Amino acid sequence: MLALAPYIAALGLSVGLLVAGAVWDGLWDFASLVWMAMVVACLDHILPEHSDAPDEAGAKALTVGLALIHFPLLAVAVWTLAQGGPVWNWIAYFAAAGLYFGQIMNSCAHELIHAGGRVRRALGRWIYVTLLFGHQTTAHPGVHHIHVATPEDPNTARYGEAWWVFCFRAWHGSFWKGLAVEKQRQRRKGRHGWNRRNPYWVYLGGGWLAMALAFGTLGWAGLAAYVALCLLSHSQLLITDYVLHYGMRRTWMGERYEPVGPQHSWNAPHTVTNLLTLHAPRHSDHHAHPTRGFEALRIGADAPVLPYSLPVMVTLALWPHLWRRVMNPRVDALPRSQTSMDTAAA
Repeated sequence: MLALAPYIAALGLSVGLLVAGAVWDGLWDFASLVWMAMVVACLDHILPEHSDAPDEAGAKALTVGLALIHFPLLAVAVWTLAQGGPVWNWIAYFAAAGLYFGQIMNSCAHELIHAGGRVRRALGRWIYVTLLFGHQTTAHPGVHHIHVATPEDPNTARYGEAWWVFCFRAWHGSFWKGLAVEKQRQRRKGRHGWNRRNPYWVYLGGGWLAMALAFGTLGWAGLAAYVALCLLSHSQLLITDYVLHYGMRRTWMGERYEPVGPQHSWNAPHTVTNLLTLHAPRHSDHHAHPTRGFEALRIGADAPVLPYSLPVMVTLALWPHLWRRVMNPRVDALPRSQTSMDTAAA
């Protein structure tokens, strides 16, 4: 239980500040944004790396509890945004909610769709569905994990590619490639690609149902707030992929690509971000062991490490020229030449 305390404290504060902004307005609208966009980044570079992790049972309880909080908290956030208010307060709360659902809840859903057990995987799937990103449930394990660091993976950023270009390509590519995976699965079982068992019916139908609920309860303001919040959350999910795989390429070995190794993901050891994102920045180990719970992930000595914490790197990614100045030399310094990467990608 003691090992869970730092996670509960960091995540509980994030949830509490979003609720406080919804209830009390005023400066509370800014509190969550200041916490996630500024305080976390500062603490990441002050506090020593956190090594204690909960046991498997504690980790499961944490992810399930966080998932159950997601649904009422999403409703509260949409309701709050639909009410309007002073422009800067609204923008601050919108940004904070986007960071929470795009970074924290994406990490929780990501953990759950990799988990064993139908209930936990269903919770992860429905988190993504209610964020209008249900196809991630298929595309992440079925496309990204298989093709990571190759040209076939839409969620691996190319060397020199700007975030603004990557964002549309990754969203569009993951949706259609995930759909192709599910249609092929149906055909292998002798069914039509659009058989009712194709989970894309749930991804799309659940999303439309959620939008109808937002419109039915809060009108056009609610629908607009909901869709806008989901789109901001998508951008946060995708920018994490951009940062954690930028410039990575597996070598083509004549008939296939080399196996996925620790050198094909960037990592970040920083304490508070790892608590909030359930060790998602320990990314090399996750790709090596996709079913391993977050509590068991480690950063090996041979894993590439980002120069700054994830919140700082995500901010840098919004400025392509600055991003390339920071990251391109680090990609070039990895133990393979950029020429060979470009040749493999061709």
